[in-house]
Amino acid sequence: MGQPNPIQEPPIDPLADTNPSLTIRQVQLDSRSEATGGWRRGAGFVSLLGAAVLTAAAALLILLPMPAPSPAPTEAPQTVATNTTPPTEVVIVPTAIIDPANPGVLPTLPPDAAAVLLGQPVAAAVDNDPLAIERDNYTPFTIVKQERPRGEVINYTAVQGDTIYTVAQRFQIKPESIAWSNTRRIVLVLRPGDVLNIPPVDGVYVQVVGSKTIAEWAAQYQVQDPYVVIDSEYNSIGGSTPETILPSGTWIFIPGGLGEDITWNPGVTVEQGTGARQGFVTSFAPGDPGSCGNVDNPGGGAAWANPLPGGTYVRGFSSFHPGIDLSAPPGTPIRAANSGAVIFAGWNSWGYGNTVVLAHGPFLTLYGHMSSIAVRCGQLVPAGSVIGGVGNTGNSSGPHLHFEIRNGQTQSDPLATIPNLGL
Repeated sequence: MGQPNPIQEPPIDPLADTNPSLTIRQVQLDSRSEATGGWRRGAGFVSLLGAAVLTAAAALLILLPMPAPSPAPTEAPQTVATNTTPPTEVVIVPTAIIDPANPGVLPTLPPDAAAVLLGQPVAAAVDNDPLAIERDNYTPFTIVKQERPRGEVINYTAVQGDTIYTVAQRFQIKPESIAWSNTRRIVLVLRPGDVLNIPPVDGVYVQVVGSKTIAEWAAQYQVQDPYVVIDSEYNSIGGSTPETILPSGTWIFIPGGLGEDITWNPGVTVEQGTGARQGFVTSFAPGDPGSCGNVDNPGGGAAWANPLPGGTYVRGFSSFHPGIDLSAPPGTPIRAANSGAVIFAGWNSWGYGNTVVLAHGPFLTLYGHMSSIAVRCGQLVPAGSVIGGVGNTGNSSGPHLHFEIRNGQTQSDPLATIPNLGL
């Protein structure tokens, strides 16, 4: 008979699921099971032995004293390798180290290392090492760009509002240099669209005409050494001699040359009066210290008189000298050439010095370089009355009267109106 089964199967319910409620595997105990148990006991012994060794090692680490902490790194060492041939030296660029405590912060170069590197200009890499840079001992410097002076005569086109003075100021030369380098008509009036020769420095830019030598052209403009013209960087006449006659039509620049005296032309307005203002409304050089502004001008008389009886005629009227010069001792009385209204009395900044201007209907008379003024703005003066004294003020080379007659803006030869002036 077989051995009794100690586990009792519960009774089967015919109405329940037909699957068994519990499945049991019976364990077989035979000789193979005994062998397997011995191997497992050996593996367990080895595991216990390893655990004991690890425990002993941990205890040893705990009982040993802790080593002192190493200092935190501050910067990489800087090594300078010098060449045997002075003064060149080789600088190894220091490498900045990231602080482990602040890994998100970018490293910075120490100030002393930066000063060493910035103090020497970079020359070239040494031995193909990108970090070893050869530097010389020259002091770093900065080149500042400066304006270079012009090396030639240029052309400038005048625009509305330009005067010889404003153009000269723009190009930093004297207004006389512009006048001497162009047609003298611009001295009388400068119109928008006029093309001007602008010399690079003060002097005279002239077109050669006739058979004068270079020496003669230089002497005409008060330059004694003709080689100043020949050797000038502004001319292309190298190889010439003082006796050279340049082809007619050649333009040359005479550095430092001086032309004739220039008497400048201030602004003038002459308008017919309207309404209660009968006659004319006239102004001369508005904005100048001696200008009287707009002045009512009833008109002048029919007779003209010599403004400087006893004066000596020294210079006549021309396209670049819009009047005549009469010399006389300083203080000699100057008289009104016709009856009229004073529209200017005082200092004139256009070269006339102390000046009086009278309006005679559409005509004006100008008296320049005076030593004294005896009239005031708006005053009506009769012909022959004293208006001031002879002087040497303004652009003048000696005591004399500069006398002009104008019809509005246009100058005319005073000798055509008063034939006996200075004669």
